[in-house]
Amino acid sequence: MLKALGPSQNPVLRKLARGLARLSSAMGWLSIRYPTYTLEDRLKQFKSLDLPFQAGTSIRFNDFFVPYIVSDSDRDGAFALGCITEFQRGPQLQFLKRLAQGRLSEMGGGGFVDMDHLIRLLDFGRAAHEIWERMPPSSKEWVEGFVAGLNWVQKQRKRGVDERFLGIRPEPYTPLDILLFGRLAGADVNWPIYFSLIEHRLSGDFIEWWNRLRRVGAGVSTSFDSPNSAKPGTAQQIGEFLNSLSRSGSNSIVLHGTRTLSGAPLMVNDPHLGQHLPNVWMMVGLRTPSWQCVGLMFPGVPILGLGRNLNLAWGGTNLRAASSDLVRLDEGTAAERTSVQITRIRVRFSWARKRQLRYSPHGPVLTDCPALGRLCGKDTLALRWAGHWPTDEITSFLNGMKAHTVSQLHNAMHGVGVTPLNVLGADSQGNIGHVLAATLPKRPGFPENDWVLAEDKALEHWSVQVCARDFPSVINPATGFIVSANNRPSEVTGLGFLFNGDDRVMRARALFNTKKRFSPQALLDLQLDVTSPLAEQLSSQLADYCRPYLQRNEQLVFCNSIDLWNGAYSADSFAALQFEFLLTALVRELSVLRHAGRMPGLMDQWAYLTACLLEDLENLSDFDRKKIVPLCVEEANRKAQHWQLWGSLHKIRLRHVLGHVPLLGKLFSSKSFPAAGSRETLMKNAHNLVRGFDETSYGSQSRHLSDLSDPDENYFVLLGGQDGWVGSHLMTDQIPLWQTRQSIQMPLRQMRIEQLFPHCIGRLE
Repeated sequence: MLKALGPSQNPVLRKLARGLARLSSAMGWLSIRYPTYTLEDRLKQFKSLDLPFQAGTSIRFNDFFVPYIVSDSDRDGAFALGCITEFQRGPQLQFLKRLAQGRLSEMGGGGFVDMDHLIRLLDFGRAAHEIWERMPPSSKEWVEGFVAGLNWVQKQRKRGVDERFLGIRPEPYTPLDILLFGRLAGADVNWPIYFSLIEHRLSGDFIEWWNRLRRVGAGVSTSFDSPNSAKPGTAQQIGEFLNSLSRSGSNSIVLHGTRTLSGAPLMVNDPHLGQHLPNVWMMVGLRTPSWQCVGLMFPGVPILGLGRNLNLAWGGTNLRAASSDLVRLDEGTAAERTSVQITRIRVRFSWARKRQLRYSPHGPVLTDCPALGRLCGKDTLALRWAGHWPTDEITSFLNGMKAHTVSQLHNAMHGVGVTPLNVLGADSQGNIGHVLAATLPKRPGFPENDWVLAEDKALEHWSVQVCARDFPSVINPATGFIVSANNRPSEVTGLGFLFNGDDRVMRARALFNTKKRFSPQALLDLQLDVTSPLAEQLSSQLADYCRPYLQRNEQLVFCNSIDLWNGAYSADSFAALQFEFLLTALVRELSVLRHAGRMPGLMDQWAYLTACLLEDLENLSDFDRKKIVPLCVEEANRKAQHWQLWGSLHKIRLRHVLGHVPLLGKLFSSKSFPAAGSRETLMKNAHNLVRGFDETSYGSQSRHLSDLSDPDENYFVLLGGQDGWVGSHLMTDQIPLWQTRQSIQMPLRQMRIEQLFPHCIGRLE
């Protein structure tokens, strides 16, 4: 494991990198150094800043550089939070700011112009001014203090290696930037699906596949594009990248005291996001007059998205509700009722480009972006997005962070707009609960044969808003537990139509039925489970399907192996490899017979594989079965024998954004390690159909456990580390904890805080 993203261990790469660095420095546009920083180095750097902390304000650190902010003033606490956020994640924030503003071309060159055009049309900051005007004074004061801390450190810190490489010159922040970060984190998880479907709306088989998609559900990577295509489209790339930032997946589980050994509730959270460096989350402790809490924070948004205070633990998952609609504009609207703005996109190493931004009464005209426009024929499509409404998620979560009961948490969530969330909570009084936190249009339903709305339907669907108070909620269910895993939460009309399946929920419920009461360790074991009941079921069904067409003994042994497999994707599993390679071979042959070799992207998705694959195989003629089944089994057996273990093929390698740069990428990546789990296991490490060596880039990437019996019993760990500074050992130092199922304690009592966070910077008296 590389403890730092500094010098490569390969002497050839070191020599090449240094040569390129000298060359680029001589050219005058880049100067790369390869520093390495320890905890002592980073603490020393932070102490050297001229920080105007008032008396009673300090930041304590543990040995993983996790900050715990203690202040006698909310405003000073927010300032300290801004200081440490910019110090640890400044380059990451500068990158995210340019992403949200559609300025990727300034860093990456002309290949990103279409992406920038589409992002500017999505207009993440559209509602920011109105949100700020409506925000209550206490929330404004918190945000302003946070921004002041960001800017104070930014003026003093040096540029990071990644900033130099990408040509980023740090810019000061404003409160509107904070709202922009919030909207970026709230990007609609359905966009990748919408964008990939646009190209296929006018094809002859679209309605068939669309109805299948509605029936079986969708994962975050669902696409109609062929998984064999060399490069996804611009729109698909944008959607997938935004999914890696927004809370697009996750598990969240709460147990009532009647189901725990201590008699107090337990909560675990397991966000599913992009697995990259630095981690999307920061670990933070806060102790101010209004807030005493610990949890995880999206950098740049000064609230804890999941965590624990003295009386309450909270977390959640993406609701996967339809917070967006595409609207087909009439010719008259497109020609006469749109406002036009010309935007200038600056391009690194090239000349600036001008692009047109049009806004209709329904929202921005997305098909003005060539990446989408050329796919839509004569249709002109606009975007309706709830993120353009002035909802105030920061105030909602600030209120939730100081709530004492599950009921108060539910009330706090009434202001949440995007991302639509399942919010779960547990309080020290023994209550557990679940609320749907979203602001959505009050729809009567969805079209059956297309998801694009005509203008009259859009006006009808988006004329009335509904929020958390209008949706059903749950407190203290009879089962004694609540599990949320992006599955359909209730039969609310018009809530959405592309939910995940029930795989993870089914598995959690089955495990809860194995014992009456759970300890924290037992609940953690459940959180880390890698068994898929649907994989076990499908493997047995495929074994039965294949046997009649096999004659060779080793082929029959193969079928017996997958028939006896229990569905566990452990890193040392051989049967998991056999099953996955058989899936790949069967789907490929099926696409040849049914689709002339063009594999619709939906056939690569777990929802299709578990709901439709066997049905499609049964519809083959006996001649076709005799032809393809032995070939598929033989191929799967040969490939499985080559790889031997699931963990030999399926691995995690954490990459910085610079980790994808040719030649130099290894300097900005961790070493790979075996990845247990699969697409829809409780511990998720997602993948598509397996064709060979696979490095997962989406899945479990942080963990949280809170025991409500003790304010100090809160544990967190990040896949990666706390620091975001290239060269810091602290960017990857939590990977060994992740691999060995350990975590970092985040207490709430002052004495325990002082014990576990011994490094103190600031004025205590």
